[in-house]
Amino acid sequence: MEINYNIKDLFRAPRSALSLTKIVTFLRANIAGYLVYLIANYLALYLSGNAFVNIWQSHGVYPCAYIYELNWYSSIIFWVSASYWFLCIYGTMCAVSKITLQELKGDYFYSVQDAHRFIVKNWHAIVFTPSTIFAILVFYVMTTSFFAFLSKAPLIGSLFLAIPFVIYLFGAIFAVFTLYTFFVSILLTPTIVGTSEEDTMGTVFNIYTLSWRFPFELIIYTIILLPLIYLSQLFLVALIGFGLKIMDLIFSNSLLMGEKFSAVLGNAANIIIPKDLFDMTFGSFLANFYDIFIPSSYKDLSGIEALSSSLIGIFLLIVVLGCFSYALSVFSSGYVFILNILKKKSGVDIASIKSKDELIALSSDGTSKDLNN
Repeated sequence: MEINYNIKDLFRAPRSALSLTKIVTFLRANIAGYLVYLIANYLALYLSGNAFVNIWQSHGVYPCAYIYELNWYSSIIFWVSASYWFLCIYGTMCAVSKITLQELKGDYFYSVQDAHRFIVKNWHAIVFTPSTIFAILVFYVMTTSFFAFLSKAPLIGSLFLAIPFVIYLFGAIFAVFTLYTFFVSILLTPTIVGTSEEDTMGTVFNIYTLSWRFPFELIIYTIILLPLIYLSQLFLVALIGFGLKIMDLIFSNSLLMGEKFSAVLGNAANIIIPKDLFDMTFGSFLANFYDIFIPSSYKDLSGIEALSSSLIGIFLLIVVLGCFSYALSVFSSGYVFILNILKKKSGVDIASIKSKDELIALSSDGTSKDLNN
């Protein structure tokens, strides 16, 4: 793959993300996370006094217990399931970053199992890096609050404010920077771990360095990447919509299945891809697209037809999770390109490095040059 080390590389993200290995890697994580989330939300709503039938009629296959008033243990069930799904995605971002790096190096045979083993080996840094940066921020707030409390002391209390005032001021500036770095860490941690195999402290150091040296570049590149994710999703959804329409034109012919096809597929599509969810995701201006390409039918189904519709619904749900997986793949691939661009500006080409020791040596050399300059 040709690498330009500039903004042109970022526009390769949608094509790079359209990889069966990357999409399947995310799809596995999304299926596991979704099933836990689905069961947990139904359980949380049921334990809060809602009948399963009412939950199904109100939410279908996309429940969200958070919008209801829940008892405390139902709230715990909801947040645990949501956190589990998020962590599944977060760890997989690291795996896909590793796959993307291998592609940049010319290795197109890095498998899903290889990526899974990589996550198992490096999950500590993925989880604890944002936590460490957040802990630094919390430590500053608690320390400052302690000295603010001492400032209430009679007579000499004001001295606790006046004498270390400069320290408070620069500490506040550092806290603002750390807050920005924390948000950067949420986005960049899986990419850094996936491309450099850094431990927690090494990843924290890299994130602080990148946040300090390239604050505006990180913001600008992210702003560019987000529309690319949206447009790539529109393209994929359009392809799927045209596929459904072609099937509708063929199978709904009166000489073939006729209206039975629209009834079977339409019932499945209306449950798995509800119009409200489609409009919320892609915008109401695409409502006509939905009406044209997604079959709609309210005809009652026989037992066999209902079974067929359920099976089709399962396949459609996998397609929906696959589209979401592709969006995450674009995000992860894009951040590998962003990191490669920024690292190249620091004198490190992560795509050409063969070992972790070589990366550490080059990074240390680049840091020394920055300090000397």
